[in-house]
Amino acid sequence: MKKGIFLPFVVALLAAIVYAMIVSSAEKKLNASKNIQQVFVPVRDIKEREVIKRDILKTVPVPAAYLQKDAFTYSTAADFKAIENAVARIQIPKGNQISKYAITSLSPEAGLSSKIPVQMRGYVISVPLTTASMIKPDDNVDVLLTFEAMMKNGSRQKVALTLLQNVKVLGVGSDLGQGLDARSAAAMKNKEEEAAAYSDNSVLSLSLSPRDAQYLALAQAEGDISVILRSHGDVTNYLMEIATFDKLFNN
Repeated sequence: MKKGIFLPFVVALLAAIVYAMIVSSAEKKLNASKNIQQVFVPVRDIKEREVIKRDILKTVPVPAAYLQKDAFTYSTAADFKAIENAVARIQIPKGNQISKYAITSLSPEAGLSSKIPVQMRGYVISVPLTTASMIKPDDNVDVLLTFEAMMKNGSRQKVALTLLQNVKVLGVGSDLGQGLDARSAAAMKNKEEEAAAYSDNSVLSLSLSPRDAQYLALAQAEGDISVILRSHGDVTNYLMEIATFDKLFNN
């Protein structure tokens, strides 16, 4: 082959190879863009240590090429369980893909403050294990105070009053309502049973206004505190009279 023909041939061959590489790269990008994944994103900014609820999530389509590493993907409604009731480790901006490193499970390690509503306080009280075993996170309870009061006739008598009504339970022991799997639930139960061997009490974490928290602290210093469980959906505050032995035996 003559030199004058060989050089243009090589140039043309190289151009063909480069063109083929460009086309192949474009095809790969096109195919990747066709491989769509549904991912979870927040509809508003999620604050650090905020508990993630379903109503602040939505799913959006994202090409596989733009899928973030370890991002949670959606295929069925059951996939919500992987994120729902988890706690944000960091702030997650609106519209960002939610990845595994950005969240942690709801647990005492994540902190009770994650569950406390804005402008409320988390108040922890000790209750008998038998009482705690019948109460679950997100139940509502009334708080009773029993103490010795001075009566009008000068005598002292035990009385009981309903101090607080319709109080939300944030947690029972280390159960913050995190929806544990069977293995984690069994581990937590074993841990609490070991602790129960040294104490007959457990703890309830209650959601209280700052004012009610003050009154409960005062009541604990004055007498005995007990809680009674309310029916689901019963949010009525009832007018309750103070209970005394005189009224009990005169009825």
